[in-house]
Amino acid sequence: MSPVNLQLTLPGYRIVQWESNPRMRVYLEVLDPPRSCPYCAGSSLRSKGRYQRRVRHLDCFGHPSEVIINCRRYRCVGCARSFVQPLPGIRPGRRSTEPWRRVIYERHQDGIPASALGKSEGLGSATVSRIYAQFTERKAKERLSLDCPQVLGIDEHTLHKGQRFATTFCDLKRHRVFDLSPGRSEAELATYLQTLRGREKVRVICIDLSNTYRAMIRRWFPNAAIVADRFHAVRLAGLHLLRVARQLCPELGWNRTALGLLRRRSERLEPAQRQRLAQLFVQYPQLEPVYAMKEKVCRLLCLKMLSKQSCRQRIPELLHVIQTLSESGLQAALTLAKALSDWREEIVRMWRFSRNNGITEGFHRKMKLIQRRAYGFRSFQNYRLRVIAQCG
Repeated sequence: MSPVNLQLTLPGYRIVQWESNPRMRVYLEVLDPPRSCPYCAGSSLRSKGRYQRRVRHLDCFGHPSEVIINCRRYRCVGCARSFVQPLPGIRPGRRSTEPWRRVIYERHQDGIPASALGKSEGLGSATVSRIYAQFTERKAKERLSLDCPQVLGIDEHTLHKGQRFATTFCDLKRHRVFDLSPGRSEAELATYLQTLRGREKVRVICIDLSNTYRAMIRRWFPNAAIVADRFHAVRLAGLHLLRVARQLCPELGWNRTALGLLRRRSERLEPAQRQRLAQLFVQYPQLEPVYAMKEKVCRLLCLKMLSKQSCRQRIPELLHVIQTLSESGLQAALTLAKALSDWREEIVRMWRFSRNNGITEGFHRKMKLIQRRAYGFRSFQNYRLRVIAQCG
């Protein structure tokens, strides 16, 4: 191993000699010996003798390498306590360097099984798992000292078939998972929210149309503006207006072709689909105003990046849609009108921003893959560590 490569991967040492037969062995000395006692900061130190420290290091040209470090034990004259010399890049009690352990961590995170990785590196699968757990725990502990992001996305996801839920806190500005906690109710999340730093600095929180999350945010994030998630709002409007269509035309039933045409937005229809939709309106004239209302509601909900003045101009249009749905007398329309009325402030804020919980939903898909790779997690802490390591 050349001095240049060693200085790049493990700085702070001087090469004494090296040999390759067939394992690469490099003999080193520490450049900066300790000058004070770590216990009392005294500067009067005495050497208690030499010893050698052997650790595994990065491979050199495809061959394993070993680093042999000439170390000293010291005794402080002031406090009469003994200590060993600290080594850069090597933690106490470890038989490998931190750069090598990081390579094992990254290769295992990329999807190489612990058994296959251990076999190729001459390790046990338990050692690979332990190295991975140590790095993920170190990364997870960083969350304890980090402030909560200013733009936050909150959503729940299931952990397994028992319908156990967990809540994801996603940094929408940096596109990464900040943290996750078990449960989705305020009572289950209260302990975690009490320890969350920087809650008063959060400015925007994006959620789906969940009254539980809205009440929780108003209590624990006093300075945050709640923004409705655009995807869930459009999905809710389409769902209820399709129910109105089926209520007006019971003969539609579960006709996937007709329901698919009614569900699709007008600008996404192909010429053949437009023709079939026109034929459907000829056959069922009562469906045409329902489809027009769906298009009007979806266009309103898909607005984004508007100025304050533009939002004020659009508010009467939203209120008119709510009034029209309320006067229809149909149960599904009344339900949609109530939902839009209850969430009208959050919907108006949605027009100002382009952020939504699509980023969070994408991470939920990746979390499902993490669960399937592990065939489920019995410990939530292990699952949290994996998610933070791969999505944080």
